[in-house]
Amino acid sequence: MTPYRAVIGLAGHVDHGKTLVIKALTGITTARAHEQAIGMTQDLGFAHFDDGQGNTIGVIDVPGHERYIRNMVAGLWSLDLVLLVIAADEGWMPMTGDHLRLLRAMGVPRLLVCINKCDLVSPDELLLLEESLLERVMDESGMVLDIVSVSAKTGENMAALHTAIVRQLAELPASHAAREQSAPRLYVDRVFTANGTGTVLTGTLQQGNLKVGDKLRLYPADREVQVRSLQAYHQSVDEIGAVCRVAVGLKKVPHKEVARGHCLTSAAGQCEAATHLIVRLNAESLSSKTLRTQEVEVALGSWHGRARFVPIKDTRLARLIFTSPIPCFFGQPLAIIRHGSSELLHGARIVWCGDIHPARRKALHALLGELPDDLEHYNPATLQLGLNGYVLASRFDQQPEQVTPLGDWLLDNHWLAQSRDQLLATLASEPLSAAELATRFGIALPVIQALLQKLKSEQLVRLHHDKWQQGSGESEDDLGEEAQLVLKVVRDQGKEGYEPGKLGPGGVELDPFITRKLPAALQQGLQQKGALQKQLRNLARLKYLVQLDGPIYYDAELYNQMVAAVLAGQQVGDLIDMASLKEITGLSRKYAIPFCLRMEMDGWVRREENERRVLRLPQTQDEMEPA
Repeated sequence: MTPYRAVIGLAGHVDHGKTLVIKALTGITTARAHEQAIGMTQDLGFAHFDDGQGNTIGVIDVPGHERYIRNMVAGLWSLDLVLLVIAADEGWMPMTGDHLRLLRAMGVPRLLVCINKCDLVSPDELLLLEESLLERVMDESGMVLDIVSVSAKTGENMAALHTAIVRQLAELPASHAAREQSAPRLYVDRVFTANGTGTVLTGTLQQGNLKVGDKLRLYPADREVQVRSLQAYHQSVDEIGAVCRVAVGLKKVPHKEVARGHCLTSAAGQCEAATHLIVRLNAESLSSKTLRTQEVEVALGSWHGRARFVPIKDTRLARLIFTSPIPCFFGQPLAIIRHGSSELLHGARIVWCGDIHPARRKALHALLGELPDDLEHYNPATLQLGLNGYVLASRFDQQPEQVTPLGDWLLDNHWLAQSRDQLLATLASEPLSAAELATRFGIALPVIQALLQKLKSEQLVRLHHDKWQQGSGESEDDLGEEAQLVLKVVRDQGKEGYEPGKLGPGGVELDPFITRKLPAALQQGLQQKGALQKQLRNLARLKYLVQLDGPIYYDAELYNQMVAAVLAGQQVGDLIDMASLKEITGLSRKYAIPFCLRMEMDGWVRREENERRVLRLPQTQDEMEPA
C-alpha cells in the first residue's frame, strides 16, 4: 500500500462513548482529568494510531454536548474521515442530527457510522438499528457509507472498525500528492508556551509541507514568522507533510499574539484577512429556510465567532460581516449557526473575500452567479479578471484566453481597448499624474503605470513635469534616477533658481528629504566630485533645464512662462525697462540680470543701455524652447 498520512475525527451525541472508542482504537485517553471527572468532553482531544502499514493516523475527539458545539466545529475543518458514533441503547438523538449536518456544512468528505455499546442490545435489536440508521444517515447526508457495530468497553469488533477506517483511507494517496505540493495551510486549535521552545501552536496541516527554518505568514495579523521546531505525534522532525497533526514552535512570537482560529501559511497561500465575505449557500439548506438579515455565529477553519448575515436578494449568495478580520480562503466551507443555539442555519462556501464598493456589487454578484458547482479546481483569479479587467499573471499557471500580457499583468482584451481610449481622451484634455489617473478610473496604480508605458512606446503619451500628457517627444521617466532627482531639486527651488554649491560644498547641497529616500549608492554617486554638475549640464542639453549666468539653473517650463509673461502685450521694437521686467517676473536684481542675459542669448530681446528692445514674439509653444 502506498504510504499516506491522515487525520480522522469522532462526532456524535454526548455520552455515546466517543472517547472510549478512541481509547480502544489507539490506547490513548483524550479526555483531560476534569473532563473524566464529569464524564463529558468539553474541548478537542487528540490521539493517533498505526494503520498496520507503517502509516500514522491522527484522531480528533470533538465534544458532543450542544453547549460545546463551537469547540466541536473547530475540529472538523480538515478531517479526511469522520466516525459518527451512535450508542446502540439510545439510537438517533437530536445532537446526532446536528452533528451530521455540521459535518456536511464543513465539507467532511468521508463518513463512517460507528454504533457503540452493541453489548447492551440483542442481535435482533442491533440489526434493526443498523438498518434504520443507515437509511436515515444516507437520506440526510446523500453519502453511501459503511456501518460498523462495536463495543469499546469490551473490545468487541474493534478490529473490524480499524479495518473499515484503513479501507476508506486507502484512496487518499492519489489526492494527497497534489495537496502536499500546495502552499502549507494550518489552522491553529491550541497555543501554549514550552520551556526552551517558546510559543507553540498545534493544528492539522491540511496541505503542503513544513520545514524547520521556514519563513511563513501568520494571519489575520499577516506577519512573518519562522518555524523554530516541529513535532508530529510526539516525535521531533525536521520536515513534515500533509495531512498530519503538528506542533509548531515559532521564533520570537509572543504567546498572546496567537489564538485558536489563526492560520499559518506561506506568502503564496492566498489567505485573506477579511471582515467581509460573500458566501454561496448550499442548496439543501435553502429549501425550508426563510432568509433574513440577522446576527449569526460562523465556524470556518478552527475559528468561530459572531457575524452579521445579510442575504443578497434573488440569489444563493449572502454577505457575512465580522467585527475583526478573519483568516479565510476562496472556496472554503463554513457553517452558519443560529446565534445562541446549536442549530445549523446554512452550510456555505466562500466565493469572495473582502468588501467591495456598492457601485460594483451588481457586477460581482452576476459573476458569482456563474460560478461552477465544484469550486475545488476553479481559480478565483478569474473573478478578479472579470471584475477588474486585469489580474497578476502569477495567479495563473496557464494563460487564459482573450487576454493581453503586460508586464506582471494580464489584461482582458475588451477592457484594455476601452481603458486605452479613455486614457487618451482624458489626457487630451488635461495632463494628469499616474496616481491621479488611477484614482479617477479606479484602476490599480501599477496597472495604470504599465498602460502608460505601453502608450508611451506607441508614441501617444509622454511624461512632463510629473504629469502624463498626450503626444510624443522626450518623456521624463526615461531619465535615470540621478537625473530625475536633480530635476526635482531644481524645480523645488522655483524662482530662486538652483546654484550648485550654494547650500554646501561637494554636492551635499541636495535636499536631504529627497536624498534619504534613495539607495546609498545613488546618494554617493551624486555626491562625487563633478557628478552633480554633469547631471545639470545634461538636463540643460535635453532642454529640461535652462542655465543662466552664475551658473544658475531654472526649470525650462518656468523660464518659458516668465519669458511669455515679459513679452505679453509687447510688440516687436518695444522697449522694456529693468524695473518693469523685475515687477513682471518677481525677480530680484540678483536673478533678473542673469535672466535678461539668457533672454538676449535666446534672441528674444537686445540690450540698449538700461533697457531691452523686443526682437521677436512667441507664436507657438515650440518657439518658446530656449536655444
